[in-house]
Amino acid sequence: MVDIIVNENFEEDASELFGDIESGSFDSSELFKLQMDAREISSDSEIDDLISYGMIKKNLAYDLPYQREGALRLLKDLNATALLADEVGLGKTITTAMVIKEGVVRGFLKKVAILCPPSLVDQWVAELKEKFELDFHIVESVEDWEEHDFVIASIDRVKIFDKVNSRFKHKAAHGISWDLVIVDEAHKLKERNTVRWRFVDRLRKKRFLLLTATPFQNDLVELYNLLHILKRGHLGTMKEFRKKFLYRGNKRHPLNPDELKEKLEQVMVRRRRDETGINYKKRIPKIVTIEMTPQEKTIYDNTVRLLKENYFRADGREINGALIVFAILPKVTSSSKSAIESLTKIVEGDVYSDGTKDFAQGILDDYATLNKDSKIEKLVELVEEIRNRSDDEKILIYTRHPTTLKYIVEKLEPFGLKIIEFMGGLTREEKSEKIESFKRGEADIMISTDCGAEGLNFQFCRNLINYDLPWNPMSVEQRIGRLDRIGQERDMYIYSFATKGTMEEHVVDLIINKMCCVGLVIGELPIILFNLGLDGSGKSGKNKIEEKLMASFIEGKGNLDFFARGVDEIADEIALGMKDYEKEKVHNKKFFDE
Repeated sequence: MVDIIVNENFEEDASELFGDIESGSFDSSELFKLQMDAREISSDSEIDDLISYGMIKKNLAYDLPYQREGALRLLKDLNATALLADEVGLGKTITTAMVIKEGVVRGFLKKVAILCPPSLVDQWVAELKEKFELDFHIVESVEDWEEHDFVIASIDRVKIFDKVNSRFKHKAAHGISWDLVIVDEAHKLKERNTVRWRFVDRLRKKRFLLLTATPFQNDLVELYNLLHILKRGHLGTMKEFRKKFLYRGNKRHPLNPDELKEKLEQVMVRRRRDETGINYKKRIPKIVTIEMTPQEKTIYDNTVRLLKENYFRADGREINGALIVFAILPKVTSSSKSAIESLTKIVEGDVYSDGTKDFAQGILDDYATLNKDSKIEKLVELVEEIRNRSDDEKILIYTRHPTTLKYIVEKLEPFGLKIIEFMGGLTREEKSEKIESFKRGEADIMISTDCGAEGLNFQFCRNLINYDLPWNPMSVEQRIGRLDRIGQERDMYIYSFATKGTMEEHVVDLIINKMCCVGLVIGELPIILFNLGLDGSGKSGKNKIEEKLMASFIEGKGNLDFFARGVDEIADEIALGMKDYEKEKVHNKKFFDE
């Protein structure tokens, strides 16, 4: 059988961004013939059931018929070239993985590429390995495209375009004939004249799946761009589309809506939560305020003074403020043990000035006489309170730092609690065993660093404690997402520690009360941040929310009132984004479902 590429690039308009990059070689009539040939070939081997389901059923926590039905429809009716637009939280990853597994078992998927946001790469790898027994390789270098048949890549990493040489850095991906290409969070392809859109468009693909819960975000032209990259000519040219479907040129209100909806249904699979019976539970935020003793307050104030006024290299140069925020402050506010470790490194390090070392040693001397750790004592109280609520109360505790994790274990073990530690360096088998042990009830508490915040499912637990909190809301969302998954049967309690009179109380309020626990379903916050342009990394490589918080701290030179105003500005921006998103959901419901 001859391989036929049904999604070759043959763009009809050039982009200034790409200069003289040649368009493909097919005209519209040739494309039509190719599409017809592809349909005839696919109909020769009718797929009436998922023969691979029995192989992976044992690995799935839940048997959800709509996921199997979606995979079967994608394969049988759409030849796995479609827009999968299930509402947020219904498991588009699982449905898509069922498609991949079926294609591999039947033998028609031998080369598969998945493109997704960087934060989801590891999650995709874990899901495919653990649930579907599929080994996908993460693209780290250009050579990986040709060395591996099943690859997952961060789209932000591989889309880079070299303007000097007029080529993509990862152009090797475009020379391969892919049996299936998948793009997760495909709403990011809504703008046609972007490097991301062009990179995906130039991939040679026999089958093509786009995954997004929000294909229409108040702009029909963006919807056209999404469908145009999926299936050329399906909605005509842009000129034809505007004339036929845009009411007086209005991008929000379609002309001939029934016909447009019919065209969409020919290439789209979409299910709503109310159709599937999936009901997500509430996130109940609980801010746990820590009141410092006078002795603790003195130590904290002196630590801030060290970082603001006395933090110098051995040659006398002041150390960069961003380094203070990201490398030192989180450890200082995490736990007394973590703070002592960081201060000891300063005292013993060769890179610091004598004045900085002496100041740090003074703080260490104060720690040596500290007779109360208010934060760890509050944790002990909280754990006891949760455990007294009922006999079935497991607790998941997160900290950013291994030192703090060990310290928490040390302080909780004397109370007869069974504790599982979960952090980096574990093999896949060790991770699985710890998770199963926690699930079987062989432990009361799991304490994890953020390495345990991706790809793990703890629906059987409803109590999460953020002993310390990342400044990146997506990291916090990943933590909560371990509990807030299909199968969670109870409302969840999200406890977050915040030390009064520090930056912590403002950051915790912003991320927990105004972003992660405001009634959103898992997966909606990333969409809102994307719409606001705040989902990616900034110039420092950190998340843009983190950068904004950092800039506010540095600009205010540690002044808490100034920092609080900066946090409020971010909160106002997020609130407007959420308001716009709610409007978009109403438009989507009317457009797709009514």
